[in-house]
Amino acid sequence: MPGSEMPLPWLPALLIAALSAGALLAAAPATANASRRLRLAVIAILGVSALAAEVWQALTVRQEIAHLERNDRAKAQQIAALHQELASFKERMRGRALSAETAAELAAYLQSFGSRTVVVSCIPNDVEAYEYATSIADALRSAKWDARGPETTTIFGIIQAVGINVFNSGAPGSDTTKILTDALAKFGIPYQTRVPPSEALASGTVELFIGAKPGPPAVAVPPTAH
Repeated sequence: MPGSEMPLPWLPALLIAALSAGALLAAAPATANASRRLRLAVIAILGVSALAAEVWQALTVRQEIAHLERNDRAKAQQIAALHQELASFKERMRGRALSAETAAELAAYLQSFGSRTVVVSCIPNDVEAYEYATSIADALRSAKWDARGPETTTIFGIIQAVGINVFNSGAPGSDTTKILTDALAKFGIPYQTRVPPSEALASGTVELFIGAKPGPPAVAVPPTAH
């Protein structure tokens, strides 16, 4: 550690050593020869200097321990942030899908309402959204519905949502949207109803649109402590 960053704990000790040496010299008998007086002074200085060295070493070790503890906390925070980022990445990579059991139950339920026409679409250039849209269209076709698609489209703009976006042109007398939303709610499939943009859908059209899957917010990784 740079000396400029630390106090000088040995300085008071050396002052004490000097004062002690002076006291010993002053207290020494006047008859004592010069060599004895010098030995007493050296002993005092060495003793107190040893004490100063121990104090210096203790402070140095204590500061080093504190430095390592700060590093350990910083590293622990960094590791935790990296684990969170990895979990977020796995969540973004995990695709939405209907299980085989849910798809079969959904098809059986919808089949009892007779054939309906539905368009299934998704955002372009998104493999995960396309695969999810395909699984939904397959389930509807298994119900003997006229499920068209999946098609890719941008008419609904940029939508980031986990659930199925249900658009209805508002054709009077159509209960297809209610049948679908009731079925999705019954089997725990996330969805939300939305109002389509003006003239985006032909009259009487019900469209299930799969937008981009929103990812978790990015995690800031603390810098590595040095």
